Amino acid sequence: MATEFESLAILLLQVLVLVCSLQVVLVMIVVYYLTRFQDLIRGMSAAREPQARTRPVPAPEPVSPSPPAAPRNNARSPPKPPAHTVEILEDRKDIRGSVQGLCDKFTLRDMVITTKDGLVVVSRTPGAAEEAARLTGVYRRSGKTGEKDVHFLPVIHRGDDLLVILRADRTLEDIEEQAIEKDVAQILNWWL
Repeated sequence: MATEFESLAILLLQVLVLVCSLQVVLVMIVVYYLTRFQDLIRGMSAAREPQARTRPVPAPEPVSPSPPAAPRNNARSPPKPPAHTVEILEDRKDIRGSVQGLCDKFTLRDMVITTKDGLVVVSRTPGAAEEAARLTGVYRRSGKTGEKDVHFLPVIHRGDDLLVILRADRTLEDIEEQAIEKDVAQILNWWL
């Protein structure tokens, strides 16, 4: 009888040690993610406080007296950015409105800005978290996707690596991607 009691006590002690170990591991995981989330929020709030919302002043464009003559050879000139202008900052009530303006400006179907881990910073459409996480994973693995309408644009905002996921019904020119990257930087600096 005493040996059965001892073996039962040893078994219970082993179960107790295992449960305590699992609790410690789970607490460590929760603390890790809470500190990451806290740092992210702290960085966002610190970026907002010292920065006064000022309107960006556009640089005056030089006026040329006459357009230069087109070259006679068949060399193609680089493509120009879209001619129409859409206000993406001042006339918008929030960051989602600015993203909508950017989509209108470049005729994009959708745009999502995420962290490289797949956490959505801003999306034009609600419920884009799963799609953003999937596409961010695709970007981390290969840098491109097999989908013709999806384009990746890596950007850096306040030292954080972000990923802009664009959906367009056409192929984007390099000059358009550069203009989109510039506008995304303005949106992030204005709102975050």
